[in-house]
Amino acid sequence: MSFSKDIKNEILSKKDTQDCCSLAFLSGLFSSSATIQISYKIDLYISTDLELLPKYIEDIVKRLYGSQIQIEICKSYQIKKEDYYKITFDENTSSKLLLDTGCAVIENGRLVRKFSVDEYMIKEEHCLKNFVAGVFVGCGTSSIKINKVDRMSTGYHLEFASKNYEFLSGFAKILAQFDVFAKLVKRKNLYILYVKDANEVSNVLALMGAYNAVLALQNEMAVREVRNKVNRQTNCMNANINKTVEASIRQNDAISTIITTIGLEELPQDLQNVALLRMANPEESLDELIKLASFPLTKSALNYRLNKLIKLADKLKE
Repeated sequence: MSFSKDIKNEILSKKDTQDCCSLAFLSGLFSSSATIQISYKIDLYISTDLELLPKYIEDIVKRLYGSQIQIEICKSYQIKKEDYYKITFDENTSSKLLLDTGCAVIENGRLVRKFSVDEYMIKEEHCLKNFVAGVFVGCGTSSIKINKVDRMSTGYHLEFASKNYEFLSGFAKILAQFDVFAKLVKRKNLYILYVKDANEVSNVLALMGAYNAVLALQNEMAVREVRNKVNRQTNCMNANINKTVEASIRQNDAISTIITTIGLEELPQDLQNVALLRMANPEESLDELIKLASFPLTKSALNYRLNKLIKLADKLKE
């Protein structure tokens, strides 16, 4: 199961007893994902692959309006061959729901669709949190992979997708109140509001009350940090090993050149000692050579003398 679905199921596993919070949730859900048609008749329905959502909505509608919803199960062979649920409402309940959730208003005696965020729905903080949860259940998704071996292929990406620019623009302002500064872009025929910062994603999850998801994300962040640190250290070690190997090859080649041209005996005693030490230990690092030396030697002095041998060999090759 994806991390997105885990978040949504966590949200839907909780029950809000306050009517205002239930309406705020439906307001976010309807505004972000419902099909709403207002003409000679009112059509309101939602399509979802979330198994818990039909019962969640049914409980709210039954409690607030004493009416039933219709649930139709259909197959989708284009999207992971999963069951999809079409949730529909009768016309009378639809009109009440649209008015009570701020998704429609009465103008000149007629019901008119409203596309912006209804300020009344988010007046109280507890209602606002349910509104955000409803939006995520409706149109939210995330590419974050939790507890996966290949963690390098995914970042901390959470997004909301909708055809309604006005709604997402208003929703971005709501998130900004909680230090979540999402970016709004257009992708084909959809508008995408997205967050890529791990801490901001965590803030969104906490705002929705998805605390298990927050813990899972924070654990994932810690694991990735440790893994990245190990990778950096390994890369650094490999780089140092490569440098050591390349340097030792150059030094050994230089000593060989000197031997075949003028001979080591023509060198000063300090350079002879270093040349013999390197020849006896062709693959060791400078630190190891110092430990193996039978004469007093510092790292800077060793490095200086080896470079001197290389320069001498270069001159002899000319």
